[in-house]
Amino acid sequence: MGNKIGGMLTQADNAILVIDMQKEWLAPDAPFRNDNAVATIPAIKKFLDWGRANDWAIIYVYRVQRISGIDADMFRRHFFEDGQPYCLPGSVGAEMPDEIAPQSGDIQIHKQRFDCFMGTDLEIVLRGLGVKNIYITGTQYPNCIRTTAVASMERNYPTTVLTDCCSALTKEVAEANIYDLKNMGIRCIPSTDVIEKSKTV
Repeated sequence: MGNKIGGMLTQADNAILVIDMQKEWLAPDAPFRNDNAVATIPAIKKFLDWGRANDWAIIYVYRVQRISGIDADMFRRHFFEDGQPYCLPGSVGAEMPDEIAPQSGDIQIHKQRFDCFMGTDLEIVLRGLGVKNIYITGTQYPNCIRTTAVASMERNYPTTVLTDCCSALTKEVAEANIYDLKNMGIRCIPSTDVIEKSKTV
């Protein structure tokens, strides 16, 4: 169980990452909407609720870009040049949906690249909490999920990608990435397996 100060966790063996589950990709009128990401919201919510009840650390990692786009991926800078900036600080598109919005005590981190560790304080936060295991939720498999899972594994964290809580634009892309991740030694299982296994421990 985790230790707390003022409602904030100071120690947690397990951490759940919620990656890029922002309205920019989820809102009904969003130009970058990913229907498969929307479909994972109920499973993510259930797992987050379970994690909080068991004093797991919940860490939201947001994609946030400068309005100029100078910190955006090179292949996406044209959106800013064409007047279609995304995930701007303080914008509605940068927010998490209400169903899985951060709660008191959750941790929030901003990033500018696929890898949640790159240029962020995620690793410092994980080490400060004493995290031993990382569980990944969010979108999308070939970009932020995959790069973060590999970066986590390379830092010697036992890493689990929760297959019912992650998504890609197509089922085929998701399955191909799951295949690759498993072959790299990264566990890929549904969140229900984690919850059920905890009942037998």
